[in-house]
Amino acid sequence: MIGSLAKMVAYNKAPRTTFTVLHPRKALRLRAMQKELRHSPLPRLTALSAAALALPLGVALGRRTANGRAQQSA
Repeated sequence: MIGSLAKMVAYNKAPRTTFTVLHPRKALRLRAMQKELRHSPLPRLTALSAAALALPLGVALGRRTANGRAQQSA
């Protein structure tokens, strides 16, 4: 019970350090994964392709609704 309280306090004060001390292998794997994601071109390509898809769609919808309003008011 005292150990559980100590862990709870430690996680509350410094969660990252406590996790690293208690689970060193998992912490190293997570750190490596973060580094790979940071230096990987895939997230940038995904964001770029999403913007390339959403931008023309948004422009087309905007023109369509703007044209509809202009015709209704005239």
